[in-house]
Order: sequence, then structure tokens, then C-alpha cells
Amino acid sequence: MILLRDIRYRYPRTNWILKGVDLSVDDGEYVFVAGANGSGKSTLGYLFNGLVPHFFGGTLEGSASINHADIRDKSVAELFSHVGLVLQNPDAQLFNSTIEDEIAFGLESLGLSGGEINNRIREISRTLNIEDLLGRSPETLSGGEKRLAAIASVLCLDPPVLLMDEPFGDLDWQAAKGLRQTLLEINRSGKTLVVIEQRVDRSLQDATRCLILDAGSLLHDGPTETAKEVLIKEHLIPNYPNRSQNGPATTDPILTVKDLSHLIQGKEILKSVSLEVRAGETVAIIGRNGSGKTTLIKHFNGLLRPTEGKVVFQGEEIRGKAPSEMAADMGLSFQNPNNQFFKYRVKDEILVGPKIVGKLQEAWLEELWNGFNLRGLLEKSPYRLSEGEKRRVAIASILAMRPKLLILDEPTSGQDGRSREALALLLSTLKDRGLTTLIATHDLNFARAMADRWIILHEGRVVQDGSPQDLCNDEQLIRLGALPDPDLGQPGNKN
Repeated sequence: MILLRDIRYRYPRTNWILKGVDLSVDDGEYVFVAGANGSGKSTLGYLFNGLVPHFFGGTLEGSASINHADIRDKSVAELFSHVGLVLQNPDAQLFNSTIEDEIAFGLESLGLSGGEINNRIREISRTLNIEDLLGRSPETLSGGEKRLAAIASVLCLDPPVLLMDEPFGDLDWQAAKGLRQTLLEINRSGKTLVVIEQRVDRSLQDATRCLILDAGSLLHDGPTETAKEVLIKEHLIPNYPNRSQNGPATTDPILTVKDLSHLIQGKEILKSVSLEVRAGETVAIIGRNGSGKTTLIKHFNGLLRPTEGKVVFQGEEIRGKAPSEMAADMGLSFQNPNNQFFKYRVKDEILVGPKIVGKLQEAWLEELWNGFNLRGLLEKSPYRLSEGEKRRVAIASILAMRPKLLILDEPTSGQDGRSREALALLLSTLKDRGLTTLIATHDLNFARAMADRWIILHEGRVVQDGSPQDLCNDEQLIRLGALPDPDLGQPGNKN
């Protein structure tokens, strides 16, 4: 089906990304591809459907064929019906006014009848449990909902080869469990699956084979059973440091939210949310896709205004304050790092904030270069980095301003195990120095390792607030679906 021989590739004006890759994928295989950020995983995937070299250009050496046809002789459009690609960043794949139109777009390009298109839309939306999203605009969806929509737009095309880049990245435990089952059924039907993924949980066990890339070369190609040992050795499965036991520096709250409600297009996203965060705490906001986590945290620095209720930061209500006024003391790193960039060089992106707020400290910047492994990226464009590298730059650009409250939206999405370990170590160090951190995340392993307290958000409401140890085994929360059942081995639980 797919045959690569001595593949070397580099994008225009870059060093070699792939360095002598030899690989064959047979019909009906389920291949799991792992590796560090920037190791060449996505680039390898782009070869399979012709984006490399036809769209990205650059230099391609060696031979690459799909169904015995050289990809150099086949356009992306010609490969469209053979290889379906779900991109790592769903925002790059969604461009229609509604999700229904998004799914229909590819089907229309195949020349299917209106009846067949409607049947496929209904079938895939039921399979992925996104029927209630069909009439909504992609702009109104959470990151996980966008990812499911992007997956649906490709799955409905029924390609013989399905290539998915970080499909589990923004999904909650229930959505991830459902997608795993769907992918297994697709593979059992005889289709070929290639899944590129950082979340090395039970989905690795579903595959028949694992590839591990390291700096553009194959480090491992073999059974998933032996791959796990390599992943642990290479720290691609993170080993988090022990959580800092330092409690809040004070009982006084640094952030208070009181009876906050928010409507979007007439739909109530947040419903009378109240919470407190004390100075020096690390708090995780946990919730399913669409539970309102991102909407909630955007109220904290004034990016969104509440329909009702109020937000108080450092004893002062923020109503009427612009986000720029609060940037020196409260930093928010977005769920999609692409929305955060506006400079053409990584170093400039990180320096612009501390220059504006007057907190440029060379010693602290040195810590960030080392802690986030950024030295090799400083002269590059943030837009040309891998999604995992982009996220590291985005978080570093916020930390560079030395905020009193750091807010991170899905900070581990797209991050390899080494980067998650480094982020955990840095946040632990900063907690010991008194930093207050608020993390909105689906990554329960990371949240368990880092947070003193979890706030559980479900369908726009705070349903519980307490220690991770107590909440993880709360049967009422599990029955409600606000947390996964630890006995089911769902994605997000400890490996």
C-alpha cells in the first residue's frame, strides 16, 4: 500500500527533517507513530497524501509510492480518495459556516448524490456523537468538539487509508474512548490506519505496530509490546516529579468568581459559576468537551464579559478593564497557540510581552530557554514550528512576563512526554516561588501530578471542588460522566 525507500526531505530553507527513512505499510495495518516534537512525524504523514512535496515544496530525495504509483506523479487531488488526512490543528481544516456543511464539503467533491450525502452525515454524526453540533459554526466549538468535527469530515469519505495526526489531542475521556472503538471497527473492516499521537495510553495497545521517530530517523519499528519500553526509556511517556506539597501562601483569594453566567448565540454556556483560587495554589479545571472550561477562563482576564455575575482579581472587580491592562499580573496561554502569535521570530514573540510591561529579566529568560528547550528555535518563525513546539513557545511567552496568576488552557495538548515533564518541573519550581497556576485540561495524569485541587465543570456548572485523590473515586461524579471510571482504563488514566 505505502512504500518509502531512503526518504530524505526538507522544507524550503530548512535543514533535513526526514533522514533516510525506509518504511512499508501493508493493507489493513494499524500503525501507531510516536516521537518527540519536531522529530518529523507530521512530515512523514504529509508524504502519504502528497502534501509533501506538492503543497509544501522543498527537497524530496528517495522514492515514495502509494499503490505502486510514485507520489511525485500524483497530485494531492488524485490522492484525495485514497488517503484521508486529519490534520494536527483542526482549525486549519474547518472553513465552512456550519459543521454539517463541513462534512458535506468533501462528500460533494466526490460527486455523491444528495441522499447519499445526507445518509453519511447522519451516520458519522451518530458514530462520533456530534449530532448536536451539526448546525453550529466551528468558531463556537471547544477544541475537542472541533477535533471531532474534523475527524468526521474525513471519516465520512470512507478512504482505504486513514491518516490521523494527534486525533486524541483535545478529546475528553468519553470522546477518546468512543473514537478508539470507531478506529478499531474501521481497521477490522480492512482499512489501513496510521495514527500519529503523543497520548500514549490505551490507543497504543489497539495498534498492530508502532513506529518511533527520532530526529527524522526511525528509532523503532516493531510490535507495540516492545515499543512501550522504548517510549519509557526515551521519556516519551512522562515520569512526572512528585507534586510540591507547599500549600497556599495565604487563605485570601487571588481570584474570585461569583455567580458567573454566559450566553453565546442564546445558548447558556456557563450557569451561575462560583469559585475561588488562593495565592500560591495550583488548581486544575476538569471537564468534558463543551463543558465551558475555555469560555470560563477567558472571563478571568476580560477577553469575555459575563452575561451575569462578576470576576474579582486581587481584590478588584475586573469589569471594564481591558486584557492588556491585566497582562502584567495575569497571563493566559490559549488552547490554540496559533491565535497567540504575531511576531515572525520566536525570540521576538517571547520578548515582546516583558518589554511592554517592563519585566525584561535576562536571568529569567535563560531559565525559560533551558526549561522549554527553546535555544534551537529562537531564530525560527513560530508559524513554521510543529504544534508541540508552538505550544512551548506560547507558554514561555506568557511566563516571560512573570505573572502572579498563570492560566494554561490544555497546556499538554500536542506535547511529547519530555516537554510535559519539563513543564511539570518548571511549574513545580515556580509554585515553590509562590506562583499561582490555573490549568484547564483533559490530561488527568498531568492534573493529578500538578494540582492541589480540582474544580469539576460539567455542562456549564461547577459540580465539585476538592483534592484529586478524593474526586477521582467519587462515584457520583463518575455516574454523572464528569470524570472517567478508573476501572475502565479509559484514555487519561495512569498507564
